[in-house]
Amino acid sequence: MINNFEIHIDFDRLESNLPKFECEFNFEGVKVYTTKREIVFIGSIGSYETMSIHEATAKCRPKIIAIFDIISFLIGDSITIYDINHRSNSVKHNEDKEETKSNKFKFIFNDVDLSSQLRIILSKIENDKNTTLTLLDKWNKANYLLNVDDSHVLFLDETIINCFNIFELLADTTKKEYERFIDEQSKKLLFEFYTNVGNLDNNKINDKVNQKNRLIKEILIGEFLNLSDKFKYYLQKYRLLDENLSYFVDRIIKVRNSIAHGRIVSNLSVMEYPLTPFYNIVNPEANLVNPIIVLTGVLISKYIGIDIWEEEWEKIKDILEPNPVRVKEVIEGKLAIDINEKNQYNLTWYSVFLYYLSCKDKQRDSIELWFKEEIKKRKFETLDFYNLYEISVILITTQDYELYQILSKIIFKIIKEDVCKWSSYRDIFLHLEVRNIMVEENKKKIDEIIKNHNTRLI
Repeated sequence: MINNFEIHIDFDRLESNLPKFECEFNFEGVKVYTTKREIVFIGSIGSYETMSIHEATAKCRPKIIAIFDIISFLIGDSITIYDINHRSNSVKHNEDKEETKSNKFKFIFNDVDLSSQLRIILSKIENDKNTTLTLLDKWNKANYLLNVDDSHVLFLDETIINCFNIFELLADTTKKEYERFIDEQSKKLLFEFYTNVGNLDNNKINDKVNQKNRLIKEILIGEFLNLSDKFKYYLQKYRLLDENLSYFVDRIIKVRNSIAHGRIVSNLSVMEYPLTPFYNIVNPEANLVNPIIVLTGVLISKYIGIDIWEEEWEKIKDILEPNPVRVKEVIEGKLAIDINEKNQYNLTWYSVFLYYLSCKDKQRDSIELWFKEEIKKRKFETLDFYNLYEISVILITTQDYELYQILSKIIFKIIKEDVCKWSSYRDIFLHLEVRNIMVEENKKKIDEIIKNHNTRLI
């Protein structure tokens, strides 16, 4: 007996704004194609006389999930079992089996032909099924969790954990290669040492190297490889690792550890927008989630051997925050970079703001002095106002009258012309309060600035 099934998803009845696409392909006996209104799945499951519809559904479900995961990865949006509008089943004799095989590989999305990418994905699944489908499924799930509510805040913590499952899986694919690399480097180090100081022949040097190699590796890296090192090796292998990405990885690993180990929520008095229904540990770092999603996308692409998500990643790279060490070097005059202009480190006035928040009072005083000198060097109309708002707000309580006048002018222009990152200029106060920074005096100063400038205009 053959249990035939047919599944329909109506584009217009989806709860999410799933982008439309065109496709036709076959996956493990299931034919998938689109019409103007629907996505259609047609397939069959070999059965025995007593198999129920529920049993047949359970047997075909893994294939349907895999197809959803493939489509999700190509369009960059989650599609799941919950999107199914209609399903039908029929049982026929073996000789009545419907033909579902198709040699077509078609996938068009946003007028871009992704058919070759689809073919490579299907080939990768055929040769490396479990790992590839696990990666695609976790990516689809991460997008589903992120987009399950309109504000993208309900499952932030869970989204991060899903992405880190992907990172760990990918890091494990190059773990043995990394271990060999470490072994080669430690032997090279020992060989050079004994060559220079031991006055030994090559045979004795090699004996010494083999004796001490395990010990030296344990001293240098410990008994086990940590996730950061394994993951950065994976990034390095695919020529993605740079200084800013390395710092980004360090940041998100800290966030992941906070979630996984149940860190206590640091502020129970105030939340910043978008407001969440629960205390999300990751909420203060919510801006990291989209870069993480895109990073996982491009890393899975590299693993499969395709190039989608690279364009999106290049845009993300341009906004990754630099290591605070670079900000410190600029302030101390050790790094000659104009942070008012685009530069190779992504250093901006906003980077100075983030660094300021992490500093103690004495360091903050030196930042204020540096900021004043840097601002005075430049013509007002050439300033990068988009990145200046946050540091200007945090410094507005200064006792330096000259600096206060400069900051007042900057802040009023930004608010008047609406060139800051926030939907409202007052959102910065919630942002600071969530991080346990007192802002009452800053609020008063900003209100005074607006009032005084408006009075002059009258």
